[in-house]
Amino acid sequence: MQILVIKPSSLGDIICSLPVAQSIRDQMPAAEISWIVKTCFREIVRRCPTVNGDIIEFDRGSGLPGVVSLWKTLRSLQQRRFDVVLDFQGLLRTGLMTRTVDSPRRIGSPDAREGSWLAYDHVVSLPPSGRDAHATERLLQFLPAIGLEPALRSPVVIQGDASYDPDNRLAGSTPIVMIPNSRGAQKEWPYFPELTEALLNARPDAFVVWDSPVPWEDPSTRHADRFVNLTTKTSLMQMVELLRRARLVIANDSGPLHIAAALGRPTLGLFGPTSSIRFGPYPLSERRNNVVISPDGQMTGLCVDHVFATVLRILESESESESAAAA
Repeated sequence: MQILVIKPSSLGDIICSLPVAQSIRDQMPAAEISWIVKTCFREIVRRCPTVNGDIIEFDRGSGLPGVVSLWKTLRSLQQRRFDVVLDFQGLLRTGLMTRTVDSPRRIGSPDAREGSWLAYDHVVSLPPSGRDAHATERLLQFLPAIGLEPALRSPVVIQGDASYDPDNRLAGSTPIVMIPNSRGAQKEWPYFPELTEALLNARPDAFVVWDSPVPWEDPSTRHADRFVNLTTKTSLMQMVELLRRARLVIANDSGPLHIAAALGRPTLGLFGPTSSIRFGPYPLSERRNNVVISPDGQMTGLCVDHVFATVLRILESESESESAAAA
């Protein structure tokens, strides 16, 4: 079966979609899955073996350049045929893409906006938990429409880039990785420096790495030998490889948090104005995925002591699990 997935952005949304594609691959091994993605995120999709078909780039922009880019994409899609199109995005531009493709099955979301639902011949149902369901849970509802079970099977594989070695202390390490930025300042916890210092003081075995596409100043710490600041120094795929090696990933509601969860790493998501039920590390039922939630909905409402105590609990739990597995 030739399947086209339309999910151009954002990074976190793409990562939440890949496990659904992996479930299609697990249940339908012969399927050829193609993907429409924004150019800036193409490497994530290209490095995921689940996507074994074409990767069709869409470089969205504003104004006339954006219109020209969309027109070029639509022209390209006119020459293609798929057995089924899954519009995971549900916006006007993706609805146009869906309608342009030659396909007998065009499937969309009940949350589709901007008139995109006019492009579909089938709209999937919401999950049992309704509109508050997690993004991945909602996308799993596309699977019954193509005769599959709406459940995850095997983990996602994303092949990172380990060729860049910015600090020789990272060699062979399993660091605690912190991602201090997010998409929007209102989702960024301001106390990563204080958490870093508390953790380095309390745990002599802790090695902390910060990573981010935007610069962050080094925290004031007496343990600089066990801290590395990689902000602005890694590519997206180098960050993926760092997350794969992490002992624990601590992040705001962000794309890297979802990448770490998809790779099966222990996570701690920090949440304030956004819903951890809808956007937390998936699945939240897994012991390795954890969240702390601000009591007042603001990131400043998350106190360092509470986050620090949660981190220590997770590290202790992971150590006990490793010891039990080795016994």
